[in-house]
Amino acid sequence: MVVKDAVVVATDTRVTAGFFVAHRRGKKVFPLAKHAAITIAGRVADAQSLIDLLKANINYYQIIRETPMPINAIARLTSSIMFGSRYFPYYAQLILAGVDDQGPHLFNLDPFGSVTEEKLIATGSGSPVAYGVLEPNYREDLDFKLALELAFQAVSAAIRRDAGSGDSVDVAYVLKDKGYGELSLDEKTPLYRKYFTYLPT
Repeated sequence: MVVKDAVVVATDTRVTAGFFVAHRRGKKVFPLAKHAAITIAGRVADAQSLIDLLKANINYYQIIRETPMPINAIARLTSSIMFGSRYFPYYAQLILAGVDDQGPHLFNLDPFGSVTEEKLIATGSGSPVAYGVLEPNYREDLDFKLALELAFQAVSAAIRRDAGSGDSVDVAYVLKDKGYGELSLDEKTPLYRKYFTYLPT
């Protein structure tokens, strides 16, 4: 979600292959640069390949131009890569989030490169449940700490009601001044106690 001078993203950590739980601590949110982050849903290998390609191009842009790559340029680059592979597509649904000189941005990208800029996005099998928590509670002027909790709450609701989501929650953010960061387990512990009946092991 987009809030004042920041973007907040959250994911679960369950990796599935059909009904088989392949991993319980899979990473689904990654920094692309200090000012940009990405979340993934879909085929893990495809998403990881895209992330490596994007990181290389973002780093190259910064070296050549001596300025961070704008978030909308990262979104267009990602869209072009995915559209160029549309006959053998990357099976990944991506949320690209970041803060640049134009402010906070959130982009939704599908496997064929379609891209839209939004204020609030949920993807993956648990997204219908997550939207049920997010839409009635989201405001663009939401306090940053409340936004972190709302993102955690939305993913926790999906975990409780969707078999494809589960295990634990990662919460990350990009702040205008501080850049990319993630909540530590100590910071998330009060939220686990509030929204779950267990702490992740």
